[in-house]
Amino acid sequence: MASIGGLSATASSGMNSASSIRGYGGLASGLDRDSLIENMTYATRSKIAAQKQKMQTFQWQQTAMQNITSKLYEFSSKYMSYTSSSNLTSSKLFSRNLVTALGDNSKYLSVSGSGVSADTISVLGVKSLAKNAQMSSNGVVSDQTLKTGSISNNLKDTIPLDMVSGDTMYITYGTKTYSVTLSSAYDYSSPEAAVASFNKALSDVTIGTDKTLADVMEVTETDGYLKFVHKEEDGTGNNLVLSGCTGDLLTDLGFMAADEKFGDLSAERIMITKEGLKGEIKKAEFQKDTSISDILSGKKISFSYNGTIKWITLDEYAGSSDLGAVKADLQSKLDDAFGKGRISVELKADGSTKSYFAFSTTMPGGDSGSDTSSSLAITAADKGILGDAANTVFGIRSGESNRLNLSASIANSGLKDVGGTLDGEMVIENDGKSVNLKDLGLSWESSVSDIMNAINNSKELGIKVSYQSNTDKFVVQSTEQGAGGQIELKGNLASVLFGAENTNYTVEQGQDAVILVQYAGSNTTSEITRGSNTISMDGLNVTLKGTFGYKDGKYVEGTSAVTFNASVDTDNTTSIVKEMIDAYNEALDLINSEVNQKPDRDYTPLTDEQKEEMSDSQIEKWETEAKKGLLFNDTDLRGLADSLRFIIPSGFRADLEKMGITVSTSYKDNGKLVFNETEFKAALGTDPDAVMQAFTATVSKNEDGTTNAGGLMTSMKTIMDRYASMTGATKGILVEHAGSVYAPTSVLKNGMQTQIDSIKDYITQLNKKLATEQDRYVSQFTALETLISQMNSQSGYLSSMFSS
Repeated sequence: MASIGGLSATASSGMNSASSIRGYGGLASGLDRDSLIENMTYATRSKIAAQKQKMQTFQWQQTAMQNITSKLYEFSSKYMSYTSSSNLTSSKLFSRNLVTALGDNSKYLSVSGSGVSADTISVLGVKSLAKNAQMSSNGVVSDQTLKTGSISNNLKDTIPLDMVSGDTMYITYGTKTYSVTLSSAYDYSSPEAAVASFNKALSDVTIGTDKTLADVMEVTETDGYLKFVHKEEDGTGNNLVLSGCTGDLLTDLGFMAADEKFGDLSAERIMITKEGLKGEIKKAEFQKDTSISDILSGKKISFSYNGTIKWITLDEYAGSSDLGAVKADLQSKLDDAFGKGRISVELKADGSTKSYFAFSTTMPGGDSGSDTSSSLAITAADKGILGDAANTVFGIRSGESNRLNLSASIANSGLKDVGGTLDGEMVIENDGKSVNLKDLGLSWESSVSDIMNAINNSKELGIKVSYQSNTDKFVVQSTEQGAGGQIELKGNLASVLFGAENTNYTVEQGQDAVILVQYAGSNTTSEITRGSNTISMDGLNVTLKGTFGYKDGKYVEGTSAVTFNASVDTDNTTSIVKEMIDAYNEALDLINSEVNQKPDRDYTPLTDEQKEEMSDSQIEKWETEAKKGLLFNDTDLRGLADSLRFIIPSGFRADLEKMGITVSTSYKDNGKLVFNETEFKAALGTDPDAVMQAFTATVSKNEDGTTNAGGLMTSMKTIMDRYASMTGATKGILVEHAGSVYAPTSVLKNGMQTQIDSIKDYITQLNKKLATEQDRYVSQFTALETLISQMNSQSGYLSSMFSS
């Protein structure tokens, strides 16, 4: 008997445990009832163990055969499916589809497509390139200024500083910790608004499929005190724990004292329960009146200048300071960060008690605002500087720049030359067709981005509006190609956005592409006109890049023509054929290893009792040996292996040999294919049609009744379909025998599965028989125990009588 690690797999004393036998035995008789019953039911339990081993063998055989069918199916899907780019049963990989342009002027165009007509067409010249009608702003469209909101000139004045926005709270749910960031876009102006914003922030955090933190937690408020409540009641048992925060968030919310550290809090003060975790230290503080000088002093602001981001740190300001000191400080710090004279900071009055900062880009040594090509933005800042106008000093959001603010209304976007009040209809017209954006639900308070999207989505206008931030210009293009599109903008909305034609913007009308071509065998030339620079001609797709061959609109005789050459992409096709042969040999290896591997009869599937006496590694090693040779000399696999041994059709054997594809002469290789890449590539380049025929030819019959063999891939497909087809009422031989995951209905309905199900049913019957036997023997032993107990009682009674 074989052994693993010194442990024999001989069955232990019992084939099935008898620990489930009911009741207790031997109390009166002293007999080992359970051992006796085990021995008395040994025959049945042996049958159960044998059937389980038999079923395990079938299951292993089924898995081994499914591995083979999967390998064959995957091979077929890659190299024989019309949806695969590596399909070798079609003509595509052997066709002359690699088309190149030839001639001195070939740089003015590129070409792709089918090479069928490549040698019949010449391009004599390109008269014009296609372009859509387009409008471009003549100059910058924004005021080129980054402005803050109004700020009190007296730095002692206070504002209700938002204490919580921008901070993050960490919540652990189950084993994962989530970040809950309180967006500065939310409202924290009152306890009620703050609670709603907290719960909105919870709903922004996904914790699973269609589930957010708001589904398991909510924030409530009573008399100014906050409470975090675990509201989940789905029985998952996941704990909800407060795990920390950024800044002083938990202190501001009343869950910690100012001098406490989060790591020192007890479990009771961080566990969020159904009853709720209350911030009992103090009432939650969402806003605090803070002087402007305190908010700005020592704070950091991030500026982006032409994509380069740098932080500046403001000085400390006394309460007696004014905005002039802040302006001088900003100018000095920006000069140090980006170079003197590149960014100008101005302080402009906004009434008698307030002012605002105006940042603009300048050329060193030039006047303010003279550098229209540079971009400037405020990207971030410490708390209290950027955000809602009522609760921050600058009163603008991060990202504000010296370009158009597409998220703002037209009036607040920074669009220059917007005068007066914007009201009334919002009409834009192009080429005689108009749209009123108010009919689409928009207003003058809508963002510039929404207005542009509405224009672009109005197909009747036939235009697409875009804003180019780098150049600070609007561009409007016709959606109609070439000369068919028109740009004729009218309407009050068009005037507000784009100004007047010629004064504020210039229109370039659309133009078609025109090329001059000539076909082989003809002296006639033809001009072809298209609205696009990609022109399809008899399977060729020609993309124009420039003009040549014309002067003042007339063709220049003698211009060097562009011709086309088509060839097979030999590198790509050779690579795919090599991969196919490698995959074929790998599949052949698997099949031959399974059908030729002899089993070791000493290694059979382990019983449950045998597994209990072995370690996991011993079991794994044993089963590795037991799985070998399961398909030895299987009739179906032997038939498949024999078919593959003669995969190269006799009618193409000589041709394929010249192309570098032969069968190995080594007996050990069992019919593996040998591939000579150099010979194949040469044959493909010389006569691709012959190579295609050797691969893809179909089986046919001659008039005399003789049969013409199919090509290599045809032969492979025939065999693969016979053994591993996944379609049709009757599937491949191996699929019918063992099933396949690629044919779902076959998994539960195949020859092996039928045998496995039959064994399962037999095991169920044997288990019922075992239970009946055990119950019968238990009843008999119980009766014996009862009788012996009675006899013992009588014996004791008689003994006591005689002794008295």
